[in-house]
Amino acid sequence: MFVEASVSGQEEFVPDNSNNQFLMPEGLIGLPDFKKFQLIVDPESLPFVVLHTTEGDSIQIPALEPVGFVENYKLNINDEDAELLGLKGADSNPLILNVATIKSFEPQKVTLNLAAPIIINRRTRVGKQVLLINYQDYSTAHVLIDETA
Repeated sequence: MFVEASVSGQEEFVPDNSNNQFLMPEGLIGLPDFKKFQLIVDPESLPFVVLHTTEGDSIQIPALEPVGFVENYKLNINDEDAELLGLKGADSNPLILNVATIKSFEPQKVTLNLAAPIIINRRTRVGKQVLLINYQDYSTAHVLIDETA
């Protein structure tokens, strides 16, 4: 059985000191040791936000909420991931972030990983980077900005 979440109609997430800390019990894909994060929002960098580790080495990961940037983005996640995140029903309203890649040798080109979004329960602030069941429908390097021409 699948749990389907759509980014359409998501309410905007405005982090503050009371809700910007997140726990990712399994870490990120490729970074399993980093489990505690803080979401940093700089108005000058919007729509990009930064996931910053709050323990161990300092790592900053740029991300973006796909609402308004990626059309028809539907996330099919498995029951195990939905249960871990505490997402039940259409009113679960998770925060969905896609990791952005900005290459230092090509900073005018920005891509998003749509196949493995970070999904965070807004209420419990527990998150997971999930490989979508329908990952083949999306790119790990979806071009968001390309000013290289």
